[in-house]
Amino acid sequence: SNEVEAVNTLLSHKTLTKTDRMMIGSILPSVSDSQLISLLPKNPKTMTKAIVDSLIKVLKPLQPCVLVFEGDGEIDPSSWSVVVELMLRAVKQCPKLMFVMSSRNAPATPSAMTTTLSDDIIHVTLAPFEKHETEIYLKVLLGVRERGVGIDERMLDAVHHRANGCPQFIEYIVHWALDKNLIEYVENHNSMSFKSLDAHPDDEIIPRELSSIVLAAFNDLSPILWDALKIASCIGYSFDADVYNALTDLGFIPKIKKLANRYDAFEKCDGNRYKWKHQAVYEAVKSLLIKSQRQKIHSMIAEVFERNVKGGMLGDAGKGDVHRLLARHCSLAQKWDSAFNQYMEAGKRAEETYNFTEATSMYQEALSIQEKMHPTPLPRSRLLPTVKLGNCLRELARYEESEAVLTRCLIEAERTMSEIDGDEQMYVHVLASLATLYQNESKYDDAKKLYEKALPIARTIQESRSSLWLAGQIAGYAEILRKSGDLASAEGLHREALDIRSLAAEEGSGTELEL
Repeated sequence: SNEVEAVNTLLSHKTLTKTDRMMIGSILPSVSDSQLISLLPKNPKTMTKAIVDSLIKVLKPLQPCVLVFEGDGEIDPSSWSVVVELMLRAVKQCPKLMFVMSSRNAPATPSAMTTTLSDDIIHVTLAPFEKHETEIYLKVLLGVRERGVGIDERMLDAVHHRANGCPQFIEYIVHWALDKNLIEYVENHNSMSFKSLDAHPDDEIIPRELSSIVLAAFNDLSPILWDALKIASCIGYSFDADVYNALTDLGFIPKIKKLANRYDAFEKCDGNRYKWKHQAVYEAVKSLLIKSQRQKIHSMIAEVFERNVKGGMLGDAGKGDVHRLLARHCSLAQKWDSAFNQYMEAGKRAEETYNFTEATSMYQEALSIQEKMHPTPLPRSRLLPTVKLGNCLRELARYEESEAVLTRCLIEAERTMSEIDGDEQMYVHVLASLATLYQNESKYDDAKKLYEKALPIARTIQESRSSLWLAGQIAGYAEILRKSGDLASAEGLHREALDIRSLAAEEGSGTELEL
């Protein structure tokens, strides 16, 4: 591929090293061996800095240049982290770079970008064509702009009204009209016009439903393949075939391959991803579905995924994004309980791989879903995503945001403690999380006060002397005492935590690794 050739050339000129090749391979898998990429550091901050080091080596000699990041939905957190780091470093190391980021929806810009680069960011909303812009585009499409030929006013009105200012829809109308031989040059007016405008009302020249023009190539499609098109329109503009291959009950990916090969509806991009070949076709298929139909399709997709998750049928390909995707489909199907559980699982998976940016996003989604759940979740379910969100923000060094989230959570936890069903274990969890944040900020006195509340409760509710959870609380307090200079007390508590873990390992309730 072009990427492989380019990297090989840069290696031969010693612009890049073999390590650089692996780093670039982590974002362009085609340029490096997947087994080598798997050996790269797992820490997201370390990886991001190393990737940007390698990218700057490539981009520096190419200045001035433009980097274009295209997306059909939310820009994923790992891409944001690379963009933010690259923009921050480019100021001094590679100043003649321009970043263009396109997204179907307004992207949620990370706080690190808005606070440090706010003066350098310009948001541009792409709006539909105005009438005069539609006229210019019609002249370009018909090849008459340079010849001083105009566009008949009634033809312009008909096209602009029906296309709603969408350039690709204008293209489809023009191609459809040319195929039907419906456009002519009117010499006495020196303009292009629809034939027989006088014989038909304006709105009869172009079919009432624009989708019938855009989808004309699919008129002979079988109902089964039409169903696949509709499912794909609900999934999105692009999708990973490895993940959606799990929809075996629907035979989805084999139908997509058929639609790609025989009807040119899709094309492959980025490994085993498919995207719609024409955005106008995607929009037109989406427009055929009313809300209840889309909801039914998302529900059907969610049910198949859930069966495969429970049956362990997803394999390695489905482990990464499946919970996030399943959560999205459950949400769009208005299955709020399932969506909440899947966002929580997606957040947990992201935390396990130290991708705290992704985990933050997942817990924020879970909290958003929580507001739609009925009946209201129990206190533990209410508080858990908030605590986890606060912890992830702490890991990202977003301390002010973390403190605001965890303080609100503590107020809620204290309120529930005054009720009959107060959850003491969750209360300890919240106290410990806020204490750990204060420890990171070197506010040791505040942290000690919180643990002095938490630890007696933890000892009361966990009578077992082999409780790893209790050992964790004791060790957490010990670390704060150590960092604040009380070494004797810290050692005593650390030894107590070690004894508990040793006993847990002997009883088989804990592992040697935990010990």
